[in-house]
Amino acid sequence: MYIHFTCPPLPHLIVGGMSIYRKGDRHERRMIHNTFDLIYVREGVLYMEEKGKQFTVQEGEFLILVPERTHMGYRHCTEDTVFSWVHFYTEGAFSYSDAPAVNLSDKMNKNKYYQKEQFHVSLPQFGLIPEGYREKLLGYLDQISLVKIDRYNQQKLFFDSVSSQIEYQILFMNILALICSCNDQPREKTLAEEIYEYLCANYRQPFSLTELSRQFSFHPAYITRCIKKKYQLTPLQLLTRIRIEEAQKLLGTTQLHVNIIGENVGYSDPAYFSKQFKKVTGMTALEYRLNHERHV
Repeated sequence: MYIHFTCPPLPHLIVGGMSIYRKGDRHERRMIHNTFDLIYVREGVLYMEEKGKQFTVQEGEFLILVPERTHMGYRHCTEDTVFSWVHFYTEGAFSYSDAPAVNLSDKMNKNKYYQKEQFHVSLPQFGLIPEGYREKLLGYLDQISLVKIDRYNQQKLFFDSVSSQIEYQILFMNILALICSCNDQPREKTLAEEIYEYLCANYRQPFSLTELSRQFSFHPAYITRCIKKKYQLTPLQLLTRIRIEEAQKLLGTTQLHVNIIGENVGYSDPAYFSKQFKKVTGMTALEYRLNHERHV
């Protein structure tokens, strides 16, 4: 699940802290009103449940618990566990979905000199921070930590603020930015693969980037960027490759006329099919069939 914050206003920090749990301890059952709770496990494993969904949050992983949903530990800690937590809030709109929101970059013009358009901060609810980023994240978390809950000594300690509110909010924004940057790439890869599978199933249909955009609920520019990053091809070039690969299979396994094969893979114009086939394979369709027959 992704959590989308419509900005401005930006989400803002309430307080950060750290908790030390002993083996056998378990997170309390509660529901927090209007407050998000970001948990990052530094050592051990934390077993959390929110609205019936269970999360095993291991070292290096984070979980965001959302307002108005009951959460609790569904299992006692099996080892000593240390985690940082951040309570934050927003006065703006927020929503949930299974995919990240996309911010589109529009050209600057004179109408945008005095008014900032809305954008989205899109946070995955659960994820892993790669090892190369963990030290930086821990630095941010330690700087905003003003509360320490120690189950060993049954203490709750409060520390005085040493930075300005602006500095604390900047550190909090750095935390959100780091979480977003660490979790962008997997989604782009998944989207590109989903589109590839869709094109494989629908290669006979006319190509429409607008239809792809509608089908996957992403802007055409974002779809193009994801596919080029994964396959080094535009969406149309990827479809062409899929169509030609299907044509090669038919040329090698059937005696259908070349023009019929072209129609079967989505080309109503025989001349255009021939041009695309030679462009991709370096030979005409007939040459490919003869060459295949020689090697069978």
